[in-house]
Amino acid sequence: MGEQKCQLSRRRFTVGLAACSASAILPVGIPRISIAQTVADAVSTTGVAQIFLDLHRIHKWDNSNGDTWDPFWADDGNMYAFNCDGRGFGVGGMNLAFNKLSGITPEALLGSRVNAMDEYGKSVQKGADNAAWKACGQECIDGVFYAFVSRNIYGNDSGDPLTRQLAQNSSLIKSTDRGRTWFRSAEQNLNRPMWPGAPFGTPFFVHYGQNGGNVSRDGAMDYVYASSTIGFWNDGDTLILGRVKRSILSDLNSADWEYFTGGDGDLASNWSRSIATTTPILNRPSKCGQTPITYVSELGIYLLISWYNTARMTKWFEPNEMRYDFYQAPHPWGPWTPVSSFSDRFLGPTCHMYGPSLCSRFQQRIGADVEVSLFTSGCPFDDVPSALYKMWHIPVVLRVASLPNSVLVPAADPQIRYHGFWFPWTVMEDAAENRLARATLSKGAGAEFSFSGTGIEYVAHRSGEQGAVVIYLDNVQQESTSLKLEDFPILLGVTVFSKQNLPRGKHVIKIVNAGESKINLQAFKVYS
Repeated sequence: MGEQKCQLSRRRFTVGLAACSASAILPVGIPRISIAQTVADAVSTTGVAQIFLDLHRIHKWDNSNGDTWDPFWADDGNMYAFNCDGRGFGVGGMNLAFNKLSGITPEALLGSRVNAMDEYGKSVQKGADNAAWKACGQECIDGVFYAFVSRNIYGNDSGDPLTRQLAQNSSLIKSTDRGRTWFRSAEQNLNRPMWPGAPFGTPFFVHYGQNGGNVSRDGAMDYVYASSTIGFWNDGDTLILGRVKRSILSDLNSADWEYFTGGDGDLASNWSRSIATTTPILNRPSKCGQTPITYVSELGIYLLISWYNTARMTKWFEPNEMRYDFYQAPHPWGPWTPVSSFSDRFLGPTCHMYGPSLCSRFQQRIGADVEVSLFTSGCPFDDVPSALYKMWHIPVVLRVASLPNSVLVPAADPQIRYHGFWFPWTVMEDAAENRLARATLSKGAGAEFSFSGTGIEYVAHRSGEQGAVVIYLDNVQQESTSLKLEDFPILLGVTVFSKQNLPRGKHVIKIVNAGESKINLQAFKVYS
């Protein structure tokens, strides 16, 4: 977020967990504090063993524009979301704008702008403090809409050694007419912020479900929880947790809030009205971007994403690689443990995604596993349909048991038999990684691979000029799927077909070009 902004059956994409180490750099006046040691009670939960991204079903709203999408599920059944530094689903870029999202499935959501929030200024408009308004977390609780707003100084102006965007002086605003009007005013929030300074600079609500949820555990019927980084929009160092009585949330009084100080969060003694005594729920120096915590009711666990740039930015806002690390916990205060991690390298070297938000709506069982919705955005920042500075949706599969070990068999492996004319296809970083894809333009051309295992995946690249491929397993047609992309430049290494729990023994997978457009094979992945 800056002055310059840089479909299938249910398939799986997963990568390894990133290491967590870096030097902590805190804003001036913020004490260094140690990570919480949390005590878990006997709550029934089902832990997540792996996270999978269904990149073949990724969806982007080409008529949207902006970032920091945190869609919430309102009492009227619709979803709503602010965006920052863009026009949302309207006309004219704003520092923040409020939008309505109507539809019964993620891909079917239709957006419309409800409020341009003019009093908060045009996109990237700064004040005398050299800061611009940004929206943070959003929620509907007991029929009232709420959003946190804060003052942000972009990374090219912040003076931070890691070129991070500073976030401070946050306030909570509310609407009782579905976002058409909001109280407190921008002037009040500027002159008398509810949380002066950096300690609660990027608050995001813990999402429990429609209208604030109806969850009896962890005090969620009595309290509203919010997490925040200390002073940074991106690449922050820690997350802290605050709460307020649900019955008095609408008073918009920061003095009513208390903050987790460590230990068992079910005990009132482990909460304090003084934010200076807080203990982080997650301590990951330079790896904590602002983010919501989301409750997964099907599993009884909480999820968050620790997102960050993997190297110091030398120019704002031009990341080298963004990484999303998933964490789970039995309570909003923890203990938080890592599950899986993924990189945005699937977008190629010049495109990136950032600002993830896990949603409480659209959770569904898939056998023992659960699918949840991830909303995010990306760069570059051009406001054209094919650009990435828009609202995206990625289905996320939470697997309760890990898949077996796997071996990647690249397209060049001599075990793969090709029929018809195929040629090496260099796609960006393929050659450097010794995983050069092969492609064909010939109708009926195929690639066949015999394997012994209990699972198989077909991995390919997707781009605008590609066509449809027919997939066979043991001489039985499984499906026909398109590799054509309508709204992304390219997607690399996408699992477009997956089959698990096969009988032990020999199997054969074959892919065939259904037409005369290009198709490709990057690899087969075999599970033992």
